[in-house]
Amino acid sequence: MSLLLRIALLLVGFAVPAMAQTVGVTSAASGEPRGTPPAQNERILRVGIDVFANERVRTGANDRAHLVFNDGSALSVGVNSEITIDRFVYDPTTRQGDLQMTAARGAFRFVGGAISKKAEVKVTTPAGNIGIRGGIVTISIGNDGSATVTFLYGDYASVTNAGGSQRATRAGSQIFVPYNGAPFPPVVLPPGSLQAYLGLFEQQQGTGNAVSPGDQAQLDALLAALNNVVLPRTGTGPGLQSWLTYLQLLSMQAITTTNANRTSGQPGPVSSPPPQSQGSGGNSIGGGGCGTDC
Repeated sequence: MSLLLRIALLLVGFAVPAMAQTVGVTSAASGEPRGTPPAQNERILRVGIDVFANERVRTGANDRAHLVFNDGSALSVGVNSEITIDRFVYDPTTRQGDLQMTAARGAFRFVGGAISKKAEVKVTTPAGNIGIRGGIVTISIGNDGSATVTFLYGDYASVTNAGGSQRATRAGSQIFVPYNGAPFPPVVLPPGSLQAYLGLFEQQQGTGNAVSPGDQAQLDALLAALNNVVLPRTGTGPGLQSWLTYLQLLSMQAITTTNANRTSGQPGPVSSPPPQSQGSGGNSIGGGGCGTDC
């Protein structure tokens, strides 16, 4: 092999990592969130650092990152989270493209840009595949692999796995997905419960007071219990009732935490959920299932 050819091949080898497709930028960060682009070393995602296709983003207990994609989509990555940008294609002329990600653990908020207005953004999780069309969605992956998808605005958010599919179309709807079963029917959260959940979601993302270990243990235990119930095929049944009890616990935790913060600045303990009133489905505690299209 000639010396000239060897030099050419060496230059190509050095150029491969630099040719990775830039898909967005880190617009905000705290702590030391880290990203690993393809064929490159891991680096800290400081403000202004480019993000690439096939990049894996992960955070620790004190890290957060906010990414803005080239189509205007935005992704907030909470503490102790991991997500990979599997695919990003965008044509600014037609404002069409394709965005696919894999979320392994943690808490995320996605705000759709141009791509989601014309196509479904796809997020793969351990519990199922999430589709987002033209909207704002939060995704929280439990320690047991379950997922909670909250649809806040837009056309819809859907969840599909081997057990079935559910779609939320009403703002404030939430779909719980066990790690071992079909997605629950979407539930429209009462304003108080929605506000409470989003408050706890902010804590999970690291933007509020941390959830105390005792509180987190109760939430994890209840999630584990939810995964063992008989999953309903309609908007009523023991599975949905258990899910609504979980929402009630979230509301109680937020109220208790708020009251404790006013007096001591620290999160307070969570009481056990009160007994449910006798009734059918979710209406007994202020919510209800909406079937397959909420």
